[in-house]
Amino acid sequence: MHPLLPFYASFSLIALMGLGMRDAVQRSVIWLAAWGAMGTVLIAASFRPIAGDTWRYNLTFQRIRTQPLFEVLSEADDNRLFVAVNWFLGQFGSSPLWLIIPTTLFCGFMLWYSLRKLLPPVHIAIAILLYSVYPYYVFYIASGMKQALAMAMLLQGYISLRNGKWQVLIWVGLAVLLHSGSALVLPFLALHWLTWRPGFGYRRALGLSLSLLFLTTLMSLTNLNQAVLAPLQSYFVVSENYEIYFMDAAEVNYRAGFRPDFTIFSLFPLFAALWLRNKGRGLSPNGSGWWLNYYILLASLYQMFAFAPFADRFASFSWYLIPLILMIMLAESGRRRDLQLIVLVFAIFNIIILQFYTGGGLRFLS
Repeated sequence: MHPLLPFYASFSLIALMGLGMRDAVQRSVIWLAAWGAMGTVLIAASFRPIAGDTWRYNLTFQRIRTQPLFEVLSEADDNRLFVAVNWFLGQFGSSPLWLIIPTTLFCGFMLWYSLRKLLPPVHIAIAILLYSVYPYYVFYIASGMKQALAMAMLLQGYISLRNGKWQVLIWVGLAVLLHSGSALVLPFLALHWLTWRPGFGYRRALGLSLSLLFLTTLMSLTNLNQAVLAPLQSYFVVSENYEIYFMDAAEVNYRAGFRPDFTIFSLFPLFAALWLRNKGRGLSPNGSGWWLNYYILLASLYQMFAFAPFADRFASFSWYLIPLILMIMLAESGRRRDLQLIVLVFAIFNIIILQFYTGGGLRFLS
């Protein structure tokens, strides 16, 4: 048994009990359970043995912290804001925890800060619980720190765009400076902004997004995506940080190409939307419909680059949003029984993946 499992199972049980309570007591119990689960996992993520991507981040951290800031920035070919963050945190000490703990705390804060703009209090707490062992949140905080920070900024940008605020430019700009790969979402964000509006028609926009996802999935299935996109490397200057995505996947022991499991997982928000629609709950244009349409567009990004090694890094830009979109749908439905069912399903799912998947990198107690 994974050492964190008893703690996590207890917090999940408390959350389920809290859903049967009312008003302020319910909120307090669920908040306690959610942050107890999240705190347990993030502490484990912060203090686990350093290996893999975290080891490489630490090597860079140790090198950067001893050099002058202007020299470090002048040598960086991209991700300059992340380089500056490394340098700044490195001035406080040489322990890798000076990088890991502030990154973990900031990502946790940004998740809460984003959720509070989108959901009522109880649903925020449940979303925190769902994210607590979610691999495409925990793994990126623990090891893919650069992308975790960027995705936190992107989420704020999406909220600003939905609210029609110009600050979207700042948030997206910060994301790209943290992780230049974030620029890949910009064409999909622009397409979403141009089409998801009354003048274009919401049904028409959703149809366009679904068509793009179908087309890119077909390209992935037939390997046409590699024939079309792989040669682009010869026309553009690719940073050495990203050359690996154009290598032969077999060289790095990664299973690339069309993945039925990844594809089915990507469609989970669509299945949830159909499930709620069968219960008479449609999509609201400025709520669940807005987020689902953009998610579908982002899901196309993975299918476009499914041939690349570590293509799940592309998929994470969309997968990161799945618990959020699910909670927005449930908050709009207003059905307590549906909420209880989802919490139960996710609690069981999270316990399973903690034991057999996510927990593999969270063994600081074993």
